[in-house]
Amino acid sequence: GAYTGVLNIDRMDNVNFPREGWRGRVSAYASRKQLGADDEYNKWDVDAISAHSFGEHTFNFGFKAGGKAGANPLPGYDQYQWGGFAQQSGYATGQLYGESLRFGRAIYYHRIMRGTLLDGAYAGISYEVGKVARPLVPGNPDGVLRSASAFIAADSPLGPVYVGYGHAADGNSSWYFFLGRPF
Repeated sequence: GAYTGVLNIDRMDNVNFPREGWRGRVSAYASRKQLGADDEYNKWDVDAISAHSFGEHTFNFGFKAGGKAGANPLPGYDQYQWGGFAQQSGYATGQLYGESLRFGRAIYYHRIMRGTLLDGAYAGISYEVGKVARPLVPGNPDGVLRSASAFIAADSPLGPVYVGYGHAADGNSSWYFFLGRPF
């Protein structure tokens, strides 16, 4: 049992491959024993994305931050699980676990093919900087992490499909086949 609050504002022109607009989200979560929870703690998140296009070229900027509020630590099951395509692309999906998160990214994509029924196909690159503090697993990276990726993406009847490669500054790397919206 918990109290939760979320505020979403979305002014994006396209849910899968935004070319113009912005989106922001703020959330708070307060786990309480009197509501039936096992642990009492408070957690907050804030994230935003902004997209700007020039012809077929799009720049997409985003950030995410979150952590605990108050003295009680976040339990292991509700810590930030990070890593994966467009979320420190050099690391495997969910490889990074920690009590707080700070993350920013810049993505460039170019529409390489227009679709008739769907949005088309894109090629792009990203640069990502983040920090997952107080890692759950000792020895996991906990300093400032830098990653980059290169990808090809297309709209499909099942949603956006991405094929890409991510590489981190510390030598970690991952290949991706991703179905869905990563950002």
